[in-house]
Amino acid sequence: MKRTLIFGLLTVIWCVVIYRFSAQTAAESIQTSDDVIITVSEVVVPDFDKMTEPEKQSFVDKLTNVVRKSAHFLEYAVLGALLFQFYSFASSGLYRFTLAQYSASFYACSDELHQYAVSGRGCQFVDVLIDSSGAMLAITVSALITALAVHIRNRKTRGNIK
Repeated sequence: MKRTLIFGLLTVIWCVVIYRFSAQTAAESIQTSDDVIITVSEVVVPDFDKMTEPEKQSFVDKLTNVVRKSAHFLEYAVLGALLFQFYSFASSGLYRFTLAQYSASFYACSDELHQYAVSGRGCQFVDVLIDSSGAMLAITVSALITALAVHIRNRKTRGNIK
């Protein structure tokens, strides 16, 4: 019960984080993406600080779409993993997997509809697919780790592992 409450709370908090990102106007969202790209580039790209401003902007522009789509994927991967843990009360692993995936996909759809109402933003079906794919990957990994942990625990209780 305590586990369900903790993961339920973490899931709600993460949904609020996603909602807040979606509530950004187009200009704010692009600026957030650009800030992330610049911050990471300053650390990992050799001589980034020696580039001229137009060169930096060209570099950032080339990465913007990849970073934005990756952010969609990753934020829903986190949501998928949290939902899988939240639904630990489910009667079977397949039911738990399905609940988590449907919940994440439903939230992805509602998130895109929310973005449609935000200035300069749009509703893109491809983003729902990216979001749902991120969730599915994390849910699958979570399910595999859980199955492995259960297998190991069962072997230990039978005395096969010492």
